[in-house]
Amino acid sequence: MIPTDLKVDWNVYILIKLYSYLSTMPNPKGNPQNLEPAPSNREDKLTDNLSFRVTKDMKEEVKAQDDPPEFCRRAIQEALDKKKAK
Repeated sequence: MIPTDLKVDWNVYILIKLYSYLSTMPNPKGNPQNLEPAPSNREDKLTDNLSFRVTKDMKEEVKAQDDPPEFCRRAIQEALDKKKAK
């Protein structure tokens, strides 16, 4: 909003608004470091995704864990190992 009690040069006002708009825009070229995969110390790389439905209570309990993705991986691996041992 333009202050009416001050005499402001329109060109200056427009340049200031344009600068404030452009300074908040993300870099269109991106950040090259974000394109590199995260380092991992695993023997087998995590390359595939798996999704399934759960109840709201289960989701809340899993999210409450320290590392929810690793918790799910370990639980699934334990179930697979248990089934294989039968």
